[in-house]
Amino acid sequence: MTIVYSDNDLVASYKQKKKLFYIYLAVAAVYLALCIACLVYYVNTPFNSPAQTAPKWIVWVSSCVFVIFSFIFLPIKYQRVRKYYKLIAYLSIGLKTVNHSIFLRYEEPELKDNVDYYVLIMSEWNNKKLEYMDRKIYVDKEKTLPEFKSGDIVSYLTQGNVIIGYEVVGHDDAFESGKNKPSVREK
Repeated sequence: MTIVYSDNDLVASYKQKKKLFYIYLAVAAVYLALCIACLVYYVNTPFNSPAQTAPKWIVWVSSCVFVIFSFIFLPIKYQRVRKYYKLIAYLSIGLKTVNHSIFLRYEEPELKDNVDYYVLIMSEWNNKKLEYMDRKIYVDKEKTLPEFKSGDIVSYLTQGNVIIGYEVVGHDDAFESGKNKPSVREK
């Protein structure tokens, strides 16, 4: 079985998350030090002095730059890394299922919970409806995409529809076209 994630992925994503958090804290500390220095300078200048306008403008401009940086950095960069770390951390403790399904096709990549995924469509037998149903399985875009052919019988381990491990165990020619699915399970 090909394992998609390893323990090194969890450690690397944690280090990346921590590094980005410290970068943001460093930028916030520089902004705070600049504001304190401007405040001290402003307080020490005489009342209505023309020298009081420079610290005001420095604080106004630096505040705008810091807010814009925060609105870009936190939701785009840091949030995506945080969600990716959360995904990998949950893979180690979450409920996992093993399935045997038939691969149909690849679909357009999707963004789910701020993580980019490749989408695999698998045909899976549904015991309640007694027919094959299509199921979306997600593969992390940071990892290599499994090279399945239409009709491959795949045994895979998932957690929350995210593939953790997989193995091709056979091939079924009836599913190769993706439209000719038998309505009754063949044994």
